[in-house]
Amino acid sequence: MLSISDTSIEDASAAILKAGYNVSFLVPTQTGLDKSILDAHQFLRSFFKRTGLHDYNQQNQGNKKCVEAKFLYKHESFSVKASLYRPNTKKGDPRIWIYGLKRFAKARNLLALIVLEQQLYIFNCSNKTDFYNALHHSLPKPHKTLSPIAKELLKKLKIISKKGFIPTIIHGDTGVGMTLEAELGISANSSPTPDYHGIELKASRVTTQNKQRNRNQLFSKIPNWKLSPVSSARQLISLRGYRDEEGHQALRPTVSGNRVNKQGLYLDIDYANNYLRQMFSNPEKNLKEHDTTWLINDLKKTLLKKHQETFWVKAQHKKINSHELFHYTEVEHTSNPYIDKFETLIETGLITLDYTMHIKSTGKIRDHGYLFKLNQNNKHALFPNSIKYRLAE
Repeated sequence: MLSISDTSIEDASAAILKAGYNVSFLVPTQTGLDKSILDAHQFLRSFFKRTGLHDYNQQNQGNKKCVEAKFLYKHESFSVKASLYRPNTKKGDPRIWIYGLKRFAKARNLLALIVLEQQLYIFNCSNKTDFYNALHHSLPKPHKTLSPIAKELLKKLKIISKKGFIPTIIHGDTGVGMTLEAELGISANSSPTPDYHGIELKASRVTTQNKQRNRNQLFSKIPNWKLSPVSSARQLISLRGYRDEEGHQALRPTVSGNRVNKQGLYLDIDYANNYLRQMFSNPEKNLKEHDTTWLINDLKKTLLKKHQETFWVKAQHKKINSHELFHYTEVEHTSNPYIDKFETLIETGLITLDYTMHIKSTGKIRDHGYLFKLNQNNKHALFPNSIKYRLAE
């Protein structure tokens, strides 16, 4: 029931992950508050299992486990108990109840649950005072130093920035990245390995106010067709695609874990099998179908390999006689992504999937990849201790 939250889950998740915490959420209904019963949904159950707090799968019906929790309320911390149980009725559907919850929350409030060293912390994201107070309990982060290769790359980027606006070498979305790589002497390639001696380069267009409009592309990963009910890109386009403006059968939507898109597609994590699944939903027919599958561990390995160290370069852009030019002005340096938060980022919609394919008039498949992207301006949710450098200074 996270969808009924009166507060943006994406914004709350991004801020909490930036502070260095992993998190799961609860949204109580009025009925749940009145009956003192909340459903322990799949995301929460998996979160408790990953953190070692509780495994509902190992719990018999009728049994309860009470854990001590701290509710961060205003400028205080209240000790409360949380009851984790599976009732004898209704097939033992997992439940949770936080004693005294009515003092701290109303129906549809977004509650954050964080586990640190087996201690459960809870706070109300819909209450700005509670939210602000909770996030100021984060630990100090270590100072980050540049490696010799990173220093070398930063120096070259500053030299490129001093050139001002540079004409693109190719039209289209890829121009900003390919032009930067050409300036650095990097040959165009489709290698999954990082671009510059182990450092991945990602360039993006920004406005004159330095705001990025597009999401950050992390990596591309083909589904595991052997584990997917839909066995090929052609079948997927035929099944879920639509006619584009040029008359091609196409599939180019963004698919998220926290909402169903207009094509009826959404992402779901199957924790029992460690799968990320793209699902199809048709409420009118009470239909849910599983289309494509990725192994979570494969996605994490790809993310680690691609972004062990990354320079995210921002470029202001303009056009002169329909020809685009770029001025590379800023770089954000990240490393060591929060791999253990990957599931949370999927579930809260901060990491999304873009299909980029269509069937050409010749009958061949045109596929630009299965692109996993991070919401713009939310790199802090995936990467710790990033540092920004102004290239023009």
